[in-house]
Amino acid sequence: MTSARSDGEKGLLSSIAGFVFKPAFDAAEKGAKQGNPFEQFNLGLMYYKGRGTAQDYTKAVNWWRRAAEQGFTEALNNLGMSYGNGDGVEQDYVQAHKWFDLAASRHPPGRKRRNSERDRDFLAKKMTAAQIAEAQRLAGEWMAAFDNRENK
Repeated sequence: MTSARSDGEKGLLSSIAGFVFKPAFDAAEKGAKQGNPFEQFNLGLMYYKGRGTAQDYTKAVNWWRRAAEQGFTEALNNLGMSYGNGDGVEQDYVQAHKWFDLAASRHPPGRKRRNSERDRDFLAKKMTAAQIAEAQRLAGEWMAAFDNRENK
């Protein structure tokens, strides 16, 4: 037998979560605005999960995109997830495949790379050959632009 939480219990739990997560959110926001890719990724995660702030998938994607532009690999993967699910952006398997492909190419060998490859390959089963080719072309363009920025 399960019992529903009272409104008072929900309010108390929400208050405790705010007390715990708000300082972390504030610190991540400060670092993110200063351009720190790790903090940009973390801030995106907090927006995605609604930790220390209201849940906002669009803001999560925005911060992950900023971290990705600086080469933060986990952000690449989370962009793939966002596009694959349509969280904060219009669902787009071509974009999702692109981001998962980039994450897989940049993660060192191991679990994270395998996860990105698995997610990319799962999407590929739902895509046409032309869509996959487009995703790969976009990933190549992104990588070339990233490399150009890094080499300046």
